[in-house]
Amino acid sequence: MEVLRPFRYWTLWMSKRHTVTLHHVITVYNDMFDHMDGVMRGLAKKKRPWKEDLFFAVKLARQKLFKHYAEVTPTTGMLLILAHLLDPFRMLRSFRK
Repeated sequence: MEVLRPFRYWTLWMSKRHTVTLHHVITVYNDMFDHMDGVMRGLAKKKRPWKEDLFFAVKLARQKLFKHYAEVTPTTGMLLILAHLLDPFRMLRSFRK
């Protein structure tokens, strides 16, 4: 359940919003990638079969998420970045990594 927590959080958060959420896309992707990377680091040296299966599943999910992210960014990347920069609360904070 811990592996799926950010997916649930962001899905519920986005579905409750009645405003534009375009400027949150980069933050959502960054959060998801960070979470998956953390889960994979935690499971990398585990030898129990179910933990190895979970590691493999998260790795495949991360690859799929990256594929979707790569499809979004080339054509709309500048639009996403501009929308993100216009958010007065976030501005450049997401690009500091």
